[in-house]
Amino acid sequence: MDSNVGFAGLGGNYYQIEVNGARPRANNFMLDGQDINDVNIAGQAFQPQIVDAFQTLTAITNSAAAEYGRAGGAVVNLVTKSGTDQFHGSAWELYTGSGLDSLDGITRQGKPYASNPKARYDQHQFGFTAGGPAWKGKLYGFGGMQLSRYYGNSQPGSVELPDSAGYAQLTAIGGSQVALLQSYLYGGSYLTSYVNVGDANAYKISPRPGCSSGCTISTALFLRPPVPQQAPDTQWLYRVDFIPREKDSFSIRYLHDRSSFNPDLPLNTSGLPGFDAEVGGPAELGEGTWTHIFNAKLLNEFRASETRINFLFAPTPQTVANPLSSFYNITFNGQGFGGANTPVGISQNIPQGRGEGLYQFQDTVTWTRGRHTLRMGADIGRQIETDLVPQNALGGLIFTAGGALSPLDNFLDNYLGASGASGKTFGPTRVDPHSWKSAAFAQDDIKVWTDLTINIGVRYDYLTNPENSLKYPAIDVNNPFAPIDTVIAVKGDTNNFAPRLGFAWNPHKGMFSDGKTVFHGGIGGFYDTDFTNIVVNSAQTSPNAPTGLLTITTGRGLGNATSLLDTITPDLTPMDSVLNVASNMVNPLTWQWNVGFERQLPWQLKAAVNYVGNHGVKLFANRQLNYFVNDSRIDPDRGAISVRGSFADSEYSSVQTEVSRQFSHGFFFLGTYTYGKDLDDASEVFATFASPTMYSANLARLGQDWGPSVWDHRHYASFVYSWTPIGFHADSRTADTLLSVFTRHFTISGTTQFQSGPHSSFNVGGIDMNNDGSTANDRPLIGNPHLPIDTVGFDGFYFSSPDFTPGVYYDGVTGLPTTAANEHWVVPHGAQFTQYEVGRNSFSDPGTQYWNIGVEKDVPASWFHMERGMFVFKVQAQNFTNHDNVGPLDVSLLNIGTPSYLNKQNAIEPMFRHLLLWAKFTF
Repeated sequence: MDSNVGFAGLGGNYYQIEVNGARPRANNFMLDGQDINDVNIAGQAFQPQIVDAFQTLTAITNSAAAEYGRAGGAVVNLVTKSGTDQFHGSAWELYTGSGLDSLDGITRQGKPYASNPKARYDQHQFGFTAGGPAWKGKLYGFGGMQLSRYYGNSQPGSVELPDSAGYAQLTAIGGSQVALLQSYLYGGSYLTSYVNVGDANAYKISPRPGCSSGCTISTALFLRPPVPQQAPDTQWLYRVDFIPREKDSFSIRYLHDRSSFNPDLPLNTSGLPGFDAEVGGPAELGEGTWTHIFNAKLLNEFRASETRINFLFAPTPQTVANPLSSFYNITFNGQGFGGANTPVGISQNIPQGRGEGLYQFQDTVTWTRGRHTLRMGADIGRQIETDLVPQNALGGLIFTAGGALSPLDNFLDNYLGASGASGKTFGPTRVDPHSWKSAAFAQDDIKVWTDLTINIGVRYDYLTNPENSLKYPAIDVNNPFAPIDTVIAVKGDTNNFAPRLGFAWNPHKGMFSDGKTVFHGGIGGFYDTDFTNIVVNSAQTSPNAPTGLLTITTGRGLGNATSLLDTITPDLTPMDSVLNVASNMVNPLTWQWNVGFERQLPWQLKAAVNYVGNHGVKLFANRQLNYFVNDSRIDPDRGAISVRGSFADSEYSSVQTEVSRQFSHGFFFLGTYTYGKDLDDASEVFATFASPTMYSANLARLGQDWGPSVWDHRHYASFVYSWTPIGFHADSRTADTLLSVFTRHFTISGTTQFQSGPHSSFNVGGIDMNNDGSTANDRPLIGNPHLPIDTVGFDGFYFSSPDFTPGVYYDGVTGLPTTAANEHWVVPHGAQFTQYEVGRNSFSDPGTQYWNIGVEKDVPASWFHMERGMFVFKVQAQNFTNHDNVGPLDVSLLNIGTPSYLNKQNAIEPMFRHLLLWAKFTF
């Protein structure tokens, strides 16, 4: 799978590395005369020099050494700078703002523009680093700080609310129900503070006091004024190195980050003040290292570290002060305030978040004996975690139509309406999924010959299951219809042995006698960890979160609605929908392999060609165990039973090429191209844009779902370039100074990336073709592949009119009878057609491209009699071509004949040219 690793370090520096993409090279072996015995394992790594706070960032993307584990995608090592015998450091300011941005791609389509088409914001990032000796040869220090300050306005979307006439009519009706609604509507303050952008609806109200012969409550769309937002972020770090004697060295490092974003408007579902939320919290990393040299052949490294985060989505202080923030919310089903089916009141998705502390102890011994270099060690980690779980703990009332009255009319009489509901969830609002993460490893790097190194290693991981912290941890997939309150634990996974094997060969004989070619290869297994989002999801559903629900389907529904929540008690029944994990779920395993070569060419060029692949087994995926067969569930006495387990597999194969030119005569160039194919039978344990459902109903259909992954991008090309012109010189000091200012110390650099688009599935979302109870996991059949893909025939079963006959196809646009031979797609009815469905993710969406460029001017501080200093000024333009990429297209066959189907204009992403201005001083 293609993914990216990015790090925004102190100084605002950002480096992005393609993982399992076009970055092939032998691990730490760069054809620069380095002894081949330094190769840890023949994998892939990239080591850019990160200025200011960090010395190196290494991303090992394939076949890493045995000391690295718990990462099937990549291992990222970050090395902080340390103090030296000279004082050194930097200070900087990075500014960006809406005034430097172009209009985004969607706004550019909407001419004429509004008077303020861009939300205003300003962001400043400023800071410093400094380091040097406290006691030369013994004690060194280095540290830095970055402050990021974001100030801006966010433009919320429109919300449907009673207009002036509608609000006045509510006031005339009066009563306790109106008073309740008006309190949710913040006393009508929006009528003077929001902008009315157009009429919406008029809801009929039956005769009552203040509405003697019947009346209407008129509504309009209101636009909340721009909301001031802040996103402060403070980062700081320090590192201290102490060398008391030649054989011992100690270092400590501490990094701290504290960020927040206030308010986070998408968490406010009502669109009204008094219900806003904020997000953020601190994160920190502390580490101590002791390195002891026993002798020239034996070395020991011991590390102890603590990583802590506390990240929360929480109500703002203004929301906490609002009495309704601890009150139930109200939904008018099919109409009304806040948008259709959107609750009025507090979002019960807050508070939620995670506090986590990881305490880790690592010890590694390196022993060199003859041709062998052995590295052995252990890694013991204890994760202490607390998760705040969002539940419908305050309860909610859903008002519907009933008794020939609208939802609002029923609300005014305190009736829920037919199938209206009073519901509340009694699941835990806090879980503590503590776990152990332990490992041991050994690896031998064998220098077989002076030009050949072989790496042999093994790693063992033991990772406990956080799901066992729940009252009902799992489901036995071999007995899924056991009583719903059966307690089943997740079995421990105790066989996670991962071998590693690699080689690196730099021949000096025959046609490669010049020593300018390296051949390398490697294979290894990597076990990934479980993650506690899965635990939180299980805590939110039955059987861990029983729900009390009061409803009737006739007449006006239940009366005295606002008092019903207090009468609800937990009710766990066999018909509850269940979501939990499989008791035999294990850690996913990824096998990685690569083989290739690098060759140093004339003109400072280097070329590399690699074959890179991996195979994932026992990957996390979802399945429905109690699906429908012939209109009845397998066990009709139980509800839906969804389970997450080790069901999925993946396969990635690629050819990766690279040509680069070392920095010489002011010019550097790197070009890579990857052709890869990523296949799987389930791309994600959560839903994605291409997978609206989390399961293909029947476990037996898993093989039928094998196809392109949602992450499959067949082509990827990336280019990095940098040019520093030599400039001109003059004998005259004055003239030379002017030439230096205008012709020297300039650097133009940039990156360009081209990537083919992701894959998605032609679908009939909303239609249950195979009667399995899901309307989101069905795909059509191909009728006539030679006809255009905007033709489709539907079985008459799906039309409600008696003019359509089940078993006969009807054209999806004209509605006329047709045949499979006259349509590209056909949508039949019946489980017998499932095996003939079109393949999963058979449509390739449009590709993307990104162009970034920067211009830098360096001003030597020698002009100011500071011989070791440098002023740096830089302008960066991200997406400087202002290109609009196109996202996934609409491939629902229900939209054939409408402007939505396969419409690229509708899928344009909100991209824009983004400028950044830098000023920095280094010494």
